[in-house]
Amino acid sequence: MNNSILAEIKKVKVVLKNDGLCIPVYQRPYRWKEKNVSLLLEDIFEAWQNGQQSYRIGALILHKEKSDEGNIYNIVDGQQRITTLLLILKVIGDPLVEAHIDTLRYPHGDSHENIRSNHLFIMLWLKENLGERKKEFLLFLTEHCEMVEIVVDSLSEAFQMFDSQNGRGKELEAYNLLKAYHIRSMDEEDQETKILLDQRWENGTRVSSLAKGESVDILKQIFGEQLYRTRVWSRRGEALGFVKKNIEEFKGFTISQRDSAKYPFHNTHFLQLLATRHLNHIGGSVKGIKGRFNSKLDEGIDPFVSINQTIVNGKAFFDYIETYNQIYQRLFLNLTDSQELAEFKNFYKEQCLYKHNRAGDRYLCEVFKSLVFLLFDKFGEDGLMKYYKILYAIIYRVRLEKQQVKYDFVAKNKSFINAFFVINNAKSYMELLELEKKSKYSITLAKDVDKVRHFFTINNITIITDEELQVKLA
Repeated sequence: MNNSILAEIKKVKVVLKNDGLCIPVYQRPYRWKEKNVSLLLEDIFEAWQNGQQSYRIGALILHKEKSDEGNIYNIVDGQQRITTLLLILKVIGDPLVEAHIDTLRYPHGDSHENIRSNHLFIMLWLKENLGERKKEFLLFLTEHCEMVEIVVDSLSEAFQMFDSQNGRGKELEAYNLLKAYHIRSMDEEDQETKILLDQRWENGTRVSSLAKGESVDILKQIFGEQLYRTRVWSRRGEALGFVKKNIEEFKGFTISQRDSAKYPFHNTHFLQLLATRHLNHIGGSVKGIKGRFNSKLDEGIDPFVSINQTIVNGKAFFDYIETYNQIYQRLFLNLTDSQELAEFKNFYKEQCLYKHNRAGDRYLCEVFKSLVFLLFDKFGEDGLMKYYKILYAIIYRVRLEKQQVKYDFVAKNKSFINAFFVINNAKSYMELLELEKKSKYSITLAKDVDKVRHFFTINNITIITDEELQVKLA
């Protein structure tokens, strides 16, 4: 085993005596509900009633960091259980809780609400199930219940351990590794700024969709589709899914008082960062800057970033992500509550969100959205309104030409990749004429999808049926 990894089985009492336990700012909120707490209590209660000498209640993965006050043990995995155990101890009145008052801080509103709710639930559960035997239950919990405590020096190794130990097979999303990385790059930012950025990040994982009537994890969406794959396609690469091995795509260079620009090509980003900081400080704007949306409502949208830019580590990265979070919401989620881009949004609902159960339609929809995203990023609302139907014709012709549209085919399609490359390198509308020409090529029909076929018919694009093709060949 790696010397930087130490794994031990420890009693709950020993685990909770560690006053260096800390919830890092990159951690997600405490989200356990009453049903989760009830399962834990019932499992412990059953083991106690059965007279078990020891009972294992899970793993705790800690990332050890040195500080002026001593070692800090950041909880990478196990926060939900540790918090719930401390709530149980608090209700019963065990002094072990006092050791964590200063270090276990919960910045998220969700955490506070769930802690209050679960505290009350635990009080009621213990009263109902234990009566006067709370101290006996506490003794079993602290002396006979155990956890596997894994201490790791490297944060990346800690996350790898998280994945291997997560018994239910639900891996940490790749993008959360990036949150941890970029928060750690913010040496010059205060704790309050880090917490605010973390809260903004978490808000991006649960956004209400007016189109779908449900909560959407926008960060998973834009990292997996509109950002990662767009960046790869734009340089003529083949873009498969975004997984942990791809996170280097979103790591760049750090600019601070200690870390100045390393290479001359960093200077542009250094100037961009200085300009953004200055504008944020004075609360002003610069005359002549072109916004992406024609309306002036650009809250949360940085006019200086671009999808394919070199990533600047730290706060600049969070501003980059927030920009595309907001743009995605305004283009593809807020479809009914405003007149902004109403013509495009009606088209998108009609031509992309039609009812179907085919995976291929979803793959094409995501490519179309990514192409729209890139065009909008470069040419704004005016460019989008001029070209969205052309982009649709380039992508959705495949729906008629293929019986099946597979993920690999979409990821490696040279025509799609070329469209990203052309848009990324275009300096004016004139350089997009190549796309207009390709959008008008005739289609040989292999699969008839009414909505898609109707679009090409009304736009006078020739569709050759199998019967017509046979006649031509005869």
